[in-house]
Order: sequence, then structure tokens, then C-alpha cells
Amino acid sequence: MNWFTDMKIGVKLIGGFLLVAIIAAIIGVMGLRAVDQLHSLAARMYDVELVGLRHATDAKAAVLMAGRTARSALLAPTAAERDQQLEALKQYLSAADTELKTLDTLLVTQEGKTFVRNTHDALRAYEGGIKKMIGVLVAEPPGQAVKANEILTHEIHLTGNKLEDLMDGLVQGKQNNAKQAAVQTNGIYDFIFAVMISLTAGGALLALGLGVLITRGLTRQLGGEPKEVAGVAHAIADGDLTTAIDTAKARDGSVIHAMSRMQASLRQVVGSVRESSDSIATGSHQIALGNADLSQRTEEQAANITETAAAMEQLASTVKSNAEVSEQAVTLATTASTVASQGGHAVNNVVETMDGIAQASRKIVDIIAVIDGIAFQTNILALNASVEAARAGEEGRGFAVVASEVRNLAQKSAAAAKEIKTLIDDSASRVEAGSQMADAAGATMLDIVNQVKRVTDLINEIHSATTEQASGLEQINNAVTQLSDVTQQNAALVEESAAAAESLDAQAEQLVAAVGAFKLGQRRAGRPENASALNANRASAPTVRQQASGPAMHRLGSVAAASRLRSPLVETPLAAKNDEWESF
Repeated sequence: MNWFTDMKIGVKLIGGFLLVAIIAAIIGVMGLRAVDQLHSLAARMYDVELVGLRHATDAKAAVLMAGRTARSALLAPTAAERDQQLEALKQYLSAADTELKTLDTLLVTQEGKTFVRNTHDALRAYEGGIKKMIGVLVAEPPGQAVKANEILTHEIHLTGNKLEDLMDGLVQGKQNNAKQAAVQTNGIYDFIFAVMISLTAGGALLALGLGVLITRGLTRQLGGEPKEVAGVAHAIADGDLTTAIDTAKARDGSVIHAMSRMQASLRQVVGSVRESSDSIATGSHQIALGNADLSQRTEEQAANITETAAAMEQLASTVKSNAEVSEQAVTLATTASTVASQGGHAVNNVVETMDGIAQASRKIVDIIAVIDGIAFQTNILALNASVEAARAGEEGRGFAVVASEVRNLAQKSAAAAKEIKTLIDDSASRVEAGSQMADAAGATMLDIVNQVKRVTDLINEIHSATTEQASGLEQINNAVTQLSDVTQQNAALVEESAAAAESLDAQAEQLVAAVGAFKLGQRRAGRPENASALNANRASAPTVRQQASGPAMHRLGSVAAASRLRSPLVETPLAAKNDEWESF
């Protein structure tokens, strides 16, 4: 049965249904053939045998009636009655002749046709005797047919007996043929019944056997019920590798057995991947933490050195600027009195401008007074309109509401005008105070001229000291600038390393999450307890302000992250080397 076991499921099902269809077709063909045979026998039974038997019986009855009518004609007491009997005799003989001719057309075998011809000849001989008797009977008086009686008794009686024997033979032959057809019909029925029962039972047994065989084959190939196999497949697809699979009744090559092996292999592979992913996640996390700490400290150092370099450069620049400015300070101090004089004139212009503003404020006050008067008149008019609307009753109710709103708006306008007037008055007083202050500023400008002369002497002394400081600070600035460049390069490398470590840590998290979707009967793979420390530190890290300026700050370039220093991370094994970093 290996060939059947190795056969495809589709071929098995098609073959089984094909065999059942062939058996059903055989049963149908044999049944149709039997029905056709039964139909032919039934048609023959009626069209040939039964109809022929009726014609033979009618012919025999007509001959018997003819014999009786002949006797009645011999015994007729009157000529009229004798003629009536003779006419009936002729009709009976004609009917017998017609029935025999009809019967001859229904016969198929040559033997039957010969037998009918013999009967027909006997009928003609009988008719000849009857005609002879009639000729003698007509010549004899009614009731005294002696000669005609002798002919009927001796001649016609013999031919009549022979004709009756032939008629009996025809009837008996038809009866025998009908009986033979009935027996043949019963035989066909019995045969078809037995064959149909046999084929039906055989087809049912064969279909049952094929169904059982195909079902057992499918069940053995699946290793269990389809529902059970589907449940195991769904569990594995959902990531549950802990489902118990019963393979006790499954053979080695079955689907359920293969799924059990697949589940075991997947459990082993996923377990190994989970352990590896946990190790990778832990290692990558530690690397990320270390790089983050290193990046933070490097950025702090880079920022500090950059600030120092910027400060030194700024200080050197400032000292140089002071030296240059000190040379120009005397000239500037000389021109300071001229500038102060010009400032006095500017103050006078300010006073005049203040006076113009005061005059404009007064004009605005007048305009506000006009607006206040208009608002008052509007309020009076709205009040009058309200009174008129009240007199109008229901028809003026809507207008009264509008008048009330206009009155409210007029009151608000009046209040706003009063507030604006107050503000303008206050502005005018302040402008007056500003004018007085400008006068005082003019006197102060005269004192400034005297103080500028004294400052010139001090600037000369500062110039000599500043020149010496500039040369020393320039050397210090060059050294700090070189140190800043090296530190910035280190910070850029550490930043790139930290970004790579963060990417590795994120991928390790995704790997742990993907493997953790499988159930292995143990804890799911997860992040270490300090897995979120790096993100938390990044989120809580403050931003350090960069106060340095000058060319050194522009050298940072791609190390823009140096201005976003993180706060100290959580304690890690790397934090034990803080002293070394501080010394660095």
C-alpha cells in the first residue's frame, strides 16, 4: 500500500470519487438497458400478443356465432326469419375473415403467419360449406330443411371442427406467447434487481472503503485531527512555543510530528538567540553608557578649553585694543569738550521739542473736551429717545432698546474721553519735568569737559602697561588655541563613538523585543535594570551656556554638541575613574 500512501491527496480524492461515479454510471446504464428491454417486452405484450389474442378470440367467437346462426336459420319457421338469420350468418363470417386478416398483420414469425393462413383457408372452406347449405336451404320450405341439415351435420360440421381447432391453436399460441413474454419480463426484472442490488452494495462498500482509506491516509499524514493541527500552527504563529504537542499516535512523517520537531528547533534557536540578545543588549548598553560618559566628559573639557581659549583670545584682543585705544584716548579727550558743547546744544533742542509736545498735548486736551461734549449731547439725545419710545408703548419698545444701547455707548465714550484727558495732563506734566532735566544736563556737560582732561593723563600710564601685557598674552593664547583644537577633535571622535553605541543599543533593544515575543516557558527577554539610564540622563542633562567668543569658537565646526553638555550619569563602573578625568 506504499503506492497509495505516496499518492497525492487530490489524486486520492479524485480517484475515489471517480470509482464511485463509474459504479453509478454502470448502475445507470444497466438500469436504462433493463428499462428499455422491459419497455420492448411490454410493447410486444400489448401490441402483438394481447391485441393478437383479442383478434383471435374475436375470430373464434364470430365462427361460433356463425355456426349457431346457421342452425337457427335451419330451424326458422318463416322465410323472413330465415333470411334474417342468413344475413347475420354472412356478417359473422365476414367479421371472422376481417379479424384473421388483422391478426396476420400483427404476426412477425413465419410460423405464425403460416398458421394464420391455414386458419384462413379453413375459414374459406367453412364458408364454402355454408354457401352450399344456404343454396339448398333456400330451395326448401321453412322449417323443413332436411337436406340442408344433412349438409350442416356432415360436411359443415367437419370443416367447422377443423376451423375451431385452428382457432383454438391461434388463441393458445397467443396465450403461450404472452406467458413467455411475462416469464422473460420476470427474468429480466430478477436479473436487473440482483445486479442493481449487487452493484449498489458493492459501490457503497467500495465508497465506504475508499472513504475510510482516504480518511486514514489523511489522518496519518496530518498526525491528528485537522483542528488540532491548526491549533498548533496558530500557537506557533502567535509565538507560543510552550504548547504541548501529542505525537504519541503520529507517525514520523506526519505533519504534527514535523511541527513538533519544528517547535523544538524553534524553541532551541529562539532560546539561544534570546540569551545572545540579552548579552548583546547588556554589552551594548554598557558600551553606550561608557561612551555617553566619555562623550560628556570630553565635551565638558572641550567646552572648558574652548571657553578658556576664547577668553584668552578675547583678553589678548582687549589688551591690544586697550593699547591702541590709549593712544587715541588723548585725542578723543581733547575732542570730548567739543562733543560736550554739541551735547549742550542737543539738550536745548530737546527742550524745544518738549515744549512742542506740551503744546500738542494741550490741543489734544481741547479735542478730548469736544468729544466729551459730543458724548454728553449724545447721552441727552438717547435719553430723550428713550422717553419718546416709552410714550410710544409697544411700537417703540425696539427703538427704546436701541436708544438705551446708544446711551450706554455715549456714557462709555464720555468716560474714555475723561481718562484720555487725564493721561494727556499727566504726559504734559512729565514733559515739563523732562525739560527741566535737560537744562540740568547742559550744566553737567560742562563738568564733563574738565574731567576728560584728567582722564588723559591716566590713559598715558595705562598705555605703557597694556603694551607689555599684550605680548605675554599672545604667547599664552597660541598654546591654548592648539590645545583647544586637539580637544575638539577628540570630542568629535567621542561623539561619533557615542552615536554608534547608541545605535547599537537601540538595535539590541529591538532584537530583545523581537525575540521576547516568543514564549519558551521561562521569563521573556528584557532590558537590564539600568537600560533606561542613558535615555534618562540624556533627557535630564542641562545645556551649558557658551560665553566664549572670537575665532576659537568658530573652530568647533562639526562639534556643535559641545554646547549641550549632559549632567553626570548614574553610577557605573566607569565612574570610579573620576579623578583621572578631572586631572585630564
